[in-house]
Amino acid sequence: MKSFVVFASLLALVLSAPPKPNNDKFLRFLPAIRHEEKHDEYGQYALRYITAENTVVSERGRLVPTENGGYVLEIEGQYSFIGDDGRIYVTKYRGGADGFHVDAEHLPKQVLPIPAANDFLSLPAA
Repeated sequence: MKSFVVFASLLALVLSAPPKPNNDKFLRFLPAIRHEEKHDEYGQYALRYITAENTVVSERGRLVPTENGGYVLEIEGQYSFIGDDGRIYVTKYRGGADGFHVDAEHLPKQVLPIPAANDFLSLPAA
């Protein structure tokens, strides 16, 4: 009985181990092959990096004056990658005092609700 428990434990350990990165499926574990980054004394920055599988990320942050005399750090950037289907996916984003906004063709779009049928029936008679 003890040997069965030991064997089952070893089998569970082997099956739970992560697979070896020996095929294209695990290419995304490769590090960045190019990395540029600049900062100034006010916290503004710009960065860009490219990975071995051709994922490209670029972003910048800059201080923008606000109405009350302060400053807010606005960011804008984009990233692109090649999906498993071979297509290039690009996502652009920006964030600041007016919130965070994302623009990408591959993301779902907001759908406006359709008014209920009884909303049309309750209109006043002409």
